[in-house]
Amino acid sequence: MKKQDSYDYYVGIDCAQNKHDFAMKNNQDKFLIKRGHFSNTLQGYEKFLNTVLSKCLNKDKILFGMEVTGIYGTNLYERLKSDGYHVVMISPDSVKNYRDYKRLNKTDKIDSGCIAELLLNGDAQIVHVAKNGYTDLKAYIRRRNALKVTCTQETNRFLAKVCLYFPDLLKVFPSGRATLKAIFSIYPTPYSIIEADFDELVSVLQKASKNKFGVDKANELIHAARNSIVVRKSISDGELYNIHSLIDSIDSLESEIRNLEKIIDSKAEEFPAYHVLLTLTGCGKITAATIVAEIGDISRFHKASQIVSLAGLYGDNSKSGSSVNKRGKISKKGSRYLRHAIYMVAEFARRNNPIFKAYFTRKKNGDRTKHTLAVNAVANKLCKVIYSLMKNQSTYIIQYRDLVKLSESTQNEFFQNAETDFSAKTRRKKYLYEDEYGELHEFVFKSIKTALIE
Repeated sequence: MKKQDSYDYYVGIDCAQNKHDFAMKNNQDKFLIKRGHFSNTLQGYEKFLNTVLSKCLNKDKILFGMEVTGIYGTNLYERLKSDGYHVVMISPDSVKNYRDYKRLNKTDKIDSGCIAELLLNGDAQIVHVAKNGYTDLKAYIRRRNALKVTCTQETNRFLAKVCLYFPDLLKVFPSGRATLKAIFSIYPTPYSIIEADFDELVSVLQKASKNKFGVDKANELIHAARNSIVVRKSISDGELYNIHSLIDSIDSLESEIRNLEKIIDSKAEEFPAYHVLLTLTGCGKITAATIVAEIGDISRFHKASQIVSLAGLYGDNSKSGSSVNKRGKISKKGSRYLRHAIYMVAEFARRNNPIFKAYFTRKKNGDRTKHTLAVNAVANKLCKVIYSLMKNQSTYIIQYRDLVKLSESTQNEFFQNAETDFSAKTRRKKYLYEDEYGELHEFVFKSIKTALIE
């Protein structure tokens, strides 16, 4: 943030749940209010404004600033904005760095003074508040992520019950959780399978698997039950309740997640950037929507390194001569949602995209311990691509001029795994390749199973 000469007074606010601390400085670097505070109520807000305006009646000459502290400052920020005041959100990192530089303790009163000084000096790192469209999309995505975490926890609890009472089911149904849940809810022990009516068992299997499984799977299930180490013949009513409750919870969560994903896709469709990101290798619908929501309006960024900084996709390395040389690790600053989304794109791209695969190999340099940092390097490079795609509203194209810079084996591997002959109704993701003559070709990557067979 550059120093704002149009302001004469600077108010730093440190927000908390029940009260806010504030400090006020003039452009002569003098504290007019050093340790003020007000309650997080309308009466407290009005008292705060009266105090500030007693020092300056012209509100256009006052700049308010507050640290981003979760949800505590949101209502105050919106209230100040709606009342026509100039207010900015600033990064907690800039406050911490300034406080550490001045060797000050961490208190709310000290932080408010630091914020006022940062505003005066023009050293505050501004955090832009997302527009409504991005805010809505972000809200849906974060709710979906929270539900996914809860669903995973419930699933793990359910699988723990299966391991305890009927572990052989996990071998019979290594995939297909719907059938596993249906069987375990009705036949929770090996003994219950052995004693079950065969036709009824087949019927349950067919219904749960949508006719994927039948007699053969029923026989496999009976064989597994007869060879199980479990001797328990029945389960208590309390444990049966827990099992059924877990299944209901998982089904409900999965249903809500599916509905949310439909809403997210519908909302994301409104943003042109969403469509261009879908052309990027390894970027699926939820990932693309997450990147759009977290980055927001791309016009507020002037270079790709700002995307890297926003995501926290830079290494945290320590090196001093030959005495200190710690292996780097990924920074935990920035948006963890954006960082995870871009990192997942990088993981796919470094396997399938020849350009990123060669870059990953070079960064890893045969050292297994550098895998994470090498993927992080790919993610860092992807930020530049993402910035370019969103800024220019352009489609991602793998170009011949980039391929020829790679080794012959890498080029051959790419052409062996790229298929140009595919069905128009294919559900696989399509990519573009520009050949040496400038002609564009649409292709899909071969499936993993096909590649393994060959």
